[in-house]
Amino acid sequence: MRERSGQGCFPGRARVRSLALNRFGFRSGFTPNQTPQAITILDTETKNTATCRRCGECCRKGGPALHTQDKGLFTGKNAVDLSQVVTLRAGEPAFDQVRGRVAPLPGELLKLKGANQDWTCVFFNAGENACGLYDRRPAECRALFCQDTTELAAMYEQDRLTRRDLLPRGHGVLAVMAEHEALVPPARIAALAEALRAGGAEAQDAEFELTRMALADRAFRQSLTERAGIAAEYHEFFFGRGAEALFAATGLCLRADVRRGVRVQPDPFWRV
Repeated sequence: MRERSGQGCFPGRARVRSLALNRFGFRSGFTPNQTPQAITILDTETKNTATCRRCGECCRKGGPALHTQDKGLFTGKNAVDLSQVVTLRAGEPAFDQVRGRVAPLPGELLKLKGANQDWTCVFFNAGENACGLYDRRPAECRALFCQDTTELAAMYEQDRLTRRDLLPRGHGVLAVMAEHEALVPPARIAALAEALRAGGAEAQDAEFELTRMALADRAFRQSLTERAGIAAEYHEFFFGRGAEALFAATGLCLRADVRRGVRVQPDPFWRV
């Protein structure tokens, strides 16, 4: 990413902190809120004469995507913190819970993060089969019943929440997010990965572009911390998953390179 002089594309640290989402209940400085005390998960109401087994399997398979009706989660005493949210960007591969397959996302969505390098929802207490958000759980959690997913399917792709829905108008990082989106587009990665694996004349160009994307993504995240004062745990909200994770989903891996900083190469153990 090209360095800029003067004010640069990043606003000053004080400016970003002054726009730190207080209108939605977030504390300035982006300090994570404590997770509310866990309470018993899954109610005992019946749906279609069947009852929930309280196994917690739905929570282990991933935190829910968020919808506009979930904006209330980000207000109040125990507001969900942005460090607990990951952005999945348009074009990146993601598992479609309704269709049961991995496919490129048609649009951006926000999702509660997984815990401990796992997709298990960050608010799920596995030891107690308990949910830290149960009384105010997201809309998808309220709709989901594993023995009848009709209600979830009906609302699954409707009114999904995006980053701009949670950031005040004129927030200092909006322009930076747009520049990152243009320079590190997830929709390009799969085709470039295929060209790199195929070899030949186009492989060198694909490697060059992928390397540029990886370096740009790294530079954006470093600048967000160094110049805007936003800690690394918030980067997956502002910029989505990092290049390493996006590349891995298409069978690529990143290796350190003394000359270029990073080298992109096919993962020899990857299988479609």
